[in-house]
Amino acid sequence: MKIIVHTMEYQGGECVSDLPVRNYSDVDYQEYKRIYNECFRDMRKALQIFPVDCCSSKGELRHKKESIYILENEGRFIGSVALYGNEIDDLIVEKSFQKMGYGEALLQFAISCLQSNHVSPIVLRVADWNQRALKIYLKNGFSIIKTEVV
Repeated sequence: MKIIVHTMEYQGGECVSDLPVRNYSDVDYQEYKRIYNECFRDMRKALQIFPVDCCSSKGELRHKKESIYILENEGRFIGSVALYGNEIDDLIVEKSFQKMGYGEALLQFAISCLQSNHVSPIVLRVADWNQRALKIYLKNGFSIIKTEVV
């Protein structure tokens, strides 16, 4: 199956965020895995990406812990975003917290974090299948710089 993927680059202005995130740790494994798979399972199935589920072991995420940021409220896992070099990746929000602005808040945190570290350009990749995410990225200062079929 062919997948249309957009590479997007941040072209907005300075972004400031004081979102209270923390780095991933092993205690987050079960919730992170559950939420990640809830967010991406349908898309991965539709696009025939295998394995459909991620995170088969804690070790798979342990080496990424400094790059994964967790947002929680009163002990509840709300969402997460990962930063790898100049790329924003794996932005997820628990289903019961979706459509409440947490995804945009995590995106703005990621932009702010990269900007404060003088990282440029800021990029991300999104499957065309994920129109909701694509619209959020466009609304928040990202532009499509490349589209490819993979």
